Amino acid sequence: MSRSTPAKGGIATPALTAPATLAFRIRIVMAERGIRSVAALQRMLKTIGVEISVPQLIRIVDGQSSHVSTTVLGGLIAVLQCGIEDLIAVTSSGQVPYNQATALVY
Repeated sequence: MSRSTPAKGGIATPALTAPATLAFRIRIVMAERGIRSVAALQRMLKTIGVEISVPQLIRIVDGQSSHVSTTVLGGLIAVLQCGIEDLIAVTSSGQVPYNQATALVY
């Protein structure tokens, strides 16, 4: 539950909190779909017109990239036949993400 504080003029504004932690679940979704390698995932993306190198995709899948284009996210959603919520887990600040190795903080 978020708290609000009255601002000037009596309008409530949300209290500031620490940023949420985002953790990529792409490798988990790949395993659930039987996709065993990032190279195979890259070939699937290429068939729908999403161009990305294997090293770039490895950084995204392993949670080592702080920037992911909407084109790549859209491609992942299409080829993995899932939703964005399946690819990215969001935890509120102060909680430990399910896998710190693939966690990103924004």
